[in-house]
Amino acid sequence: MAFRQVKDLLEWIVDFHEQLAKQYAHLADEQLDERMKMALVFLADRERRMGRSMASYIEDAEPNLLKTWLIDSQDFGHPGVLSRLPRCLGCHDVQDILANVLTAHQTLKDMYRLRAELAQIPEESELFTRLAENQEVEARLQTRDIARLEMY
Repeated sequence: MAFRQVKDLLEWIVDFHEQLAKQYAHLADEQLDERMKMALVFLADRERRMGRSMASYIEDAEPNLLKTWLIDSQDFGHPGVLSRLPRCLGCHDVQDILANVLTAHQTLKDMYRLRAELAQIPEESELFTRLAENQEVEARLQTRDIARLEMY
């Protein structure tokens, strides 16, 4: 899918979080190890929350910002990205899950930073800079909470 406007990209992000949530929930259902199951349920809940948060932002955002045309309608490989990130084939412990989580966060953070650099207007740059910062915070929170889970 090539994104044409900011709204297209933000809607893709909502879908990205929803798909990750579904994949984490599916993996949780398959787990016998209680810690891995708890970690995956936690991650599914966090992804649902992030998706809802982005959907709320889209509803309340400045319409002109949402209609801003992207300088390069890049083709960001949505299905390919999702198929690589959370499958966790061969996941043997919570650290394997965490490695997949960090890959997902880094993917989004890199995309946000690129969009901020390519932004045509200050509001667009500010939005994507803020999203990159939020993604970094979320990665730290999830890393901390998963580490706590593993300690107990």
